[in-house]
Amino acid sequence: MTPQPPRPESASPSAAAGELDAFARELTRHQARLRGLIRCLLFNRQDVEDVWQDTNVLLLRKAADFRPGTDFWAWSSQVARYQVLTHCKKLKRDRLVFSDELLATLATELGDRVAEIDDRRAALDACLTKLPAPQRQLLELRYGPKSSIEEIAVSLERSAGAIRQALFRIREALLACIERRLATEGAP
Repeated sequence: MTPQPPRPESASPSAAAGELDAFARELTRHQARLRGLIRCLLFNRQDVEDVWQDTNVLLLRKAADFRPGTDFWAWSSQVARYQVLTHCKKLKRDRLVFSDELLATLATELGDRVAEIDDRRAALDACLTKLPAPQRQLLELRYGPKSSIEEIAVSLERSAGAIRQALFRIREALLACIERRLATEGAP
């Protein structure tokens, strides 16, 4: 039997579990950003879902490469960009595929605007909590599971026109609230 070289000291099980927990927290925290990045780079909704899923699978496979304290967004967004490029190469025959250069430009632009997007999302969340319960319920009906205006109107015993008008007013109020919050916080 040939002697085996000594194995390097490996991290203790609790340290490895801690790193895995940190990875899971970071991955969860950045899901919306990753999906948003992919959505900005691809047209087709199903392509977005497929690439998002592929990106998450690849990130999970590479979880051991992640080091807590490093910039998870920079790393994961780069993985997502490569997944988009790989997907687009499969679709080269399609006329609606961006060039690699344009994809890189769009991804860089989005990366530069991440903080602004996060500020807007935080402002939206704060403004949503200030809405009266019936208005939040109407938004959840419309933007939650696939429900048409007509289905919502029937379920609430209101006309489709009244639902459209109510949603318009709610969106206008949310936009005004978001802009006020960003202006008072000094965000761009």
